[in-house]
Amino acid sequence: MIYLFQELHTFSARSFEESLQLLPSERREYAFHFKHPEDQKRSALAWLLLAYGLRKEYGMEAVPKFRKAASGKPFFPETHMPFFNLSHSGNFVGCAVHDQEIGLDIQEITEPRDSLIRRVCTQDELASLKSSQDFCRIWTMKESAVKLTGEGITGNFRDILTLHPDMHTHAVPLENEAGFLAYSVFADTELPIQIVSTPELFRILCQTLM
Repeated sequence: MIYLFQELHTFSARSFEESLQLLPSERREYAFHFKHPEDQKRSALAWLLLAYGLRKEYGMEAVPKFRKAASGKPFFPETHMPFFNLSHSGNFVGCAVHDQEIGLDIQEITEPRDSLIRRVCTQDELASLKSSQDFCRIWTMKESAVKLTGEGITGNFRDILTLHPDMHTHAVPLENEAGFLAYSVFADTELPIQIVSTPELFRILCQTLM
């Protein structure tokens, strides 16, 4: 399942303060290492969506401590644990929870630089580009792919979608065509996306994390 929060613009300072009470101390510290308040909110919400997903799908009342691989990909070190991935951009914060490895990326549309387009796109992709929306979709798909494989943005980034024939990548438009959510898995399956509101997030988590 993919859990999507899409109302950061209405997530008030009071809601943020309340959300901090649900975070473990180390996650609060991590959120506050970001300079801008909006980034602090996104960091807190990503963790809360993970807690929400683990509660809903696996009945877990607490988020186990996780580590990060050299590539930055987070994972639970214990065996027989679900896989997860986090992403956020602008008003959108997402968390994917799955029984297999997964990569997730969210990106609001911005105007890309020509140098970035040439670095990211193959010749076929360049020929098909007609708008910033097209590039955003390609970028998000490739980001989700490297977050699945753990490769990061390396020299293979341009060709990442063809280098792994067993990988399946899906792109979904965000609300009001603001951008794209993309996820990559090593299985030909489509995952449901659940929109999570602030009241729903607090309703479930306040029952288990307080």
